[in-house]
Amino acid sequence: MTTESSPAGTGTGTDPNPALDVGYGRAGDRVTTALREMIANGQLHPGEHLRQDELATRLGSTRVPVREAFKTLAAEGVLHHRRNHGHYVAKLTAAELAEICWLRDACENRLAATARPPGDDEIAGLRACNDAMRAMIGRSAYEIVQADRLFHERFWVLSPMRIVAGETARMWALIQPYRSFMDYGEAVVSRMHGEHTEIIDSLAAGETARYCTAVELHQRHIYDVIDDLAAREAEGVAV
Repeated sequence: MTTESSPAGTGTGTDPNPALDVGYGRAGDRVTTALREMIANGQLHPGEHLRQDELATRLGSTRVPVREAFKTLAAEGVLHHRRNHGHYVAKLTAAELAEICWLRDACENRLAATARPPGDDEIAGLRACNDAMRAMIGRSAYEIVQADRLFHERFWVLSPMRIVAGETARMWALIQPYRSFMDYGEAVVSRMHGEHTEIIDSLAAGETARYCTAVELHQRHIYDVIDDLAAREAEGVAV
């Protein structure tokens, strides 16, 4: 998390004097990162109304960086702005989540298809990251999903398609709060580890078609969450 160069705000909820707010852009980056993490780990829930004053106090900031973060996250689709009401954590329907997953999958598949051969150090890094995820059996869904993301980021960078990688990351951030509905018990994490191992082995062998297939097969489990969300919507059960 980036730290701001100027002292943190007092959390009083009042706007700072602009002359004293040197470096608030970096404070805005810090608050943006913090809010992303709070949404991803379930501290802020889909559909929740966000209040600037409360978040500024909670994050040891002032309202200016919080407003900056709101604008950034709204532009990314992580937050939704309602005129005369304020900002809310984006809440997706099952159909919307399915669309975002389809986009994420299409982007990630393109990254796989355009990947360069990894070096030995990169293969070793992928294996270490995969084993670190398996060692988290029994930890929170957020921690396991974060470890899973670190693994995925290591093979995204093998492609030269930076814009596609950025969109993949953006879609991942929108999906992540809903992954908390998944079971991350020993059987699931072991299955994920095995699928990751197949991705690594196919990369190490230089077998592109096998690698692309392994990535596609690894993506399918989120659709169980979408089916469950659709069933809850049909029953009128709040998520």
